[in-house]
Amino acid sequence: MAPEAAGDAAMTLPRLQNALRSFQSSGLRFQLIQQNASTTSSSSSASAARKCRTLIVLDSSFNPPTLAHMQMATSALRDLRTQQSIAATLKGGSSGQRRGLTDDVRLLLLLAVNNADKAPKPATFEERLLMMGEFAGDVQRAWRTLARETATEEEDSHAGEEAATLPVDIGLTTLPYFHDKSAAIATSPEYHFPASETGSNEGEPHTDQIFLAGYDTLIRIFNPKYYKSPVPEAAVDLPKPDKTPMQIALDPFFARAQLRITMRTDDDWGGREDQVGYVDRIMHGSELEDVGGRRDWARRVELVEGMSGEDSEKAAVSSTLAREAVKSKDWDRLRELVPGGVASLIEKGAVSW
Repeated sequence: MAPEAAGDAAMTLPRLQNALRSFQSSGLRFQLIQQNASTTSSSSSASAARKCRTLIVLDSSFNPPTLAHMQMATSALRDLRTQQSIAATLKGGSSGQRRGLTDDVRLLLLLAVNNADKAPKPATFEERLLMMGEFAGDVQRAWRTLARETATEEEDSHAGEEAATLPVDIGLTTLPYFHDKSAAIATSPEYHFPASETGSNEGEPHTDQIFLAGYDTLIRIFNPKYYKSPVPEAAVDLPKPDKTPMQIALDPFFARAQLRITMRTDDDWGGREDQVGYVDRIMHGSELEDVGGRRDWARRVELVEGMSGEDSEKAAVSSTLAREAVKSKDWDRLRELVPGGVASLIEKGAVSW
């Protein structure tokens, strides 16, 4: 099923059920099911809209999408725009380039359905996709507000509107691991990354993709138990590989992608110093190399603060708390945990719990 562009009819459960079945029977590893080209224009063609320099990937169960998810996305967009603006200014770019973050940056909301044979709980995959559609609008509205608040006085109204444009896509994958998802996105006709064809001017790997994740995910990515050597065929002696299984999997990933890791300071994962210390150790020590990795990968990892103050507890467990609020029909509590569009959808009974 072709992706639905912004401005089309709102996603409905029957349409999403059909899209999900179509994807599961297609044999594809990755596919867009909704293309939300922008909040300000829907006239661009689908192929032109999916041409981008950098794709920010928020990969989650979206059960439901939360304010913590939205903060991860909007803070990544804000920091990327700042970096692009500084780089353009240093190079003497045009005023448009100095504003940074235009239509060469997209956000992908990615849902893995690799456990499709087992009924997901409490929300079905199609219900999660329905919430993701509302969440896309919530993120766009939040980004538009943030972009306008941080716009410089020199920018005119048209420039501010361009800076506030954020294309958001919704996609499905059957793959469980980030490195496999990244490869499927990179080789899919859904996206075209022209900058990767020429490489970086500084000789560093160009970042086509930025994956947003929590600190617990970073630990899993660098755990060697998830990377196995290929099983040789009977009576076939394979030569010893030059790379470890982890290097085979993650070298291509870190050549095209970065990890933006939101710290989780709790009893399970330690405090801020513990998490910063871990990244410092794998960057400057032998801890990662000892398990078959490369210390250079740590340079492609960015650690950022999560929601602070009274919001820090919500950031860690907001999906669980949101589901509890739904069960008790505590709508005021729900709106403290999830964005407005998602909350309204749930309150109307569009999602079964």
